[in-house]
Amino acid sequence: MIGEDTRHEVTEIKAIRGTESKKITSMQQEGWELVTQEKGGLRTTMTFRRPKPKPPWRLWAALGGVGVILVGIMTVGALVEGDSDASTTDAVAASNVEQSTPQPAPEPEADPSSSVDPMICDTTGLFSDPCKFGQTAIYSKKVRSGEVKLEITVGAPVEFTLSENAIIAYDLPPQPMSVYFPITVKNTSPDLAVSMIHTQATNAEQGEYDVREVSDGDVDAFAISEVMRLPMGETLSIKEGWNMATLEGIEYRVKINGLSGYTIKFTR
Repeated sequence: MIGEDTRHEVTEIKAIRGTESKKITSMQQEGWELVTQEKGGLRTTMTFRRPKPKPPWRLWAALGGVGVILVGIMTVGALVEGDSDASTTDAVAASNVEQSTPQPAPEPEADPSSSVDPMICDTTGLFSDPCKFGQTAIYSKKVRSGEVKLEITVGAPVEFTLSENAIIAYDLPPQPMSVYFPITVKNTSPDLAVSMIHTQATNAEQGEYDVREVSDGDVDAFAISEVMRLPMGETLSIKEGWNMATLEGIEYRVKINGLSGYTIKFTR
């Protein structure tokens, strides 16, 4: 009935049995007309209708214009909202893709010290650290004739037993420990121009005064002094021997150009 009667408003009311007349009177006072009445067990269902009010044509025109404006606003809003939702969806999707895609691990920065040869000992500083046995010390000094450059490698001390033919400096009696240092010296300068090279082995107990040089077979005393006659590019390999009381705290020192010259120290 609601679909067929477009000129009336229709409503449906349910009233408890016995109160129908009171409800009908109340509805009629508001302009409603009783159309149907169906009695049930406890309640009566009543259908009412009343004519729809006719608005003035100016109101219809105004409402029509407002409707057009509202429809336009809603359409634009829907489009903007759709674009915003699409942008948000695209952004979220891109973020999810970025998070799910494995990112390459940053390459570690190169350690400047990794390019330094651990077997090379830096002796250029005024207070440089001692070299370790087995390292190569680079000596470089400019002189009038050019530049003196040496590569000096001193290995760890090697114990040996003195023979009957061993010769200890100053013909002193032998001490308990005898060692030799395997030494390699390379002349990399065009002119050696070194006036003197002095070497000394020391230990924690005797210092550098009671440790004595020893020669025995292929082990020589003062052997490094031959460096002063070493031609350019040539290498000297020697075993320099020492006799001492203990190996505790043993060190080896090379002094270039005299006892007060440049000193390179090798330790464990």
